[in-house]
Amino acid sequence: MIDFSIEPELLHLRETVYKFAREEIIPIQEKIQLELDAKEEFAWPIWEKFKEFGLLGFPFPEEYGGQGASALATTLAWEALGLAGVDGGMVMSLSAHTILCGVPIMVYGTEDQKRRYLTRLASGEMIGCFALTEPHGGSDSIHLKTTAVKKGDRYILNGSKIYITNAPIGDLFLVLAAQDKSLGSAGITAFLVEKNFKGFKVSRKLEKMGNRLSPTGEIVFEDCEVPEENVLGQENMGFIQVVRTIFGWERSVMLAPSVGSAELLLQGMLAFANQRQAFGKPISYFQAIQKKIVDLKVSIEVARSYLYRIAWHIDRGELPFVEASSFKLFWGDSIVNHVYEAIQLFGGLGYMRELKLEKGYRDVRLITIGGGTSEVQRTIVARAILGLSGREIE
Repeated sequence: MIDFSIEPELLHLRETVYKFAREEIIPIQEKIQLELDAKEEFAWPIWEKFKEFGLLGFPFPEEYGGQGASALATTLAWEALGLAGVDGGMVMSLSAHTILCGVPIMVYGTEDQKRRYLTRLASGEMIGCFALTEPHGGSDSIHLKTTAVKKGDRYILNGSKIYITNAPIGDLFLVLAAQDKSLGSAGITAFLVEKNFKGFKVSRKLEKMGNRLSPTGEIVFEDCEVPEENVLGQENMGFIQVVRTIFGWERSVMLAPSVGSAELLLQGMLAFANQRQAFGKPISYFQAIQKKIVDLKVSIEVARSYLYRIAWHIDRGELPFVEASSFKLFWGDSIVNHVYEAIQLFGGLGYMRELKLEKGYRDVRLITIGGGTSEVQRTIVARAILGLSGREIE
């Protein structure tokens, strides 16, 4: 017998996070969101609320200041943030900090690294970042030009990374660099780089289409000195261990807020369709309108099934790599289309900034690009189901 139910404690957790976000975050957000989006500035008051609730270290073990939440619990909490209407950019910064930077330390870090960094990430003393993408490559995440050379008791890093979430405000950077380019993914090492390390700098802040409350930047390493004790995981195993773990979380758990926000969008569409009159009747009577609503409802239900199942695999110590890529591919293409159709349903009102649908469209557009484009996800899934060899694309 298969049990698809979610434990009552987890449902209570989701409701608790939702209530906290609605009561503590949304009143603040309503006052500052549009202004900060226009200026492309970070919302520190919202970040403080994340810290207050314990979200900054949510999945970390309690002994390192976290909540000890499972991947499924984290998924439900992140989904609740989206359903409450928390800004997509702020949740993206939270995910980069907690999941992309913190989770690999939680999984592969030494006791010393966990004490030094997980505790400070959980407390908010440090803001975390993950640095993989390079200017030349984008989705080509294996053929890195950033290099690491061992000299004595330290490594010397040279190169640059781009599109790094939280870079302009970051304190700790999980960086991937090539030690032996000839080995491809088997020659990549992960490093924990602090912003004050010699030879490290944030070269510029980047302007974006969406998620504008989340700062993004480019970072540069010029003979950057990293102590050998700051290697994360095994040497030359940075991609095989750290990145593949991240991709499982990034392509599933990190997308949970957008599933929650899709549910919020559905609620708005239903209310508007039943209230808006055209030709003497509510527009909900017209099949064209019904199709937009029903299609979104179906996609949300499929997305939830995908999400929860992937989180269940992660909690069992498995790496649902292909499943996560399949979900990201499905959901990225789906949600972009659904928000487009929602704007169409709302008509002129949907085109106005005050409804924030145009902001929602700008935000979700990243899902088909960040963390591996939809085209890359199709390649990954195709190779898996066709039994093709090679790991040029991950």
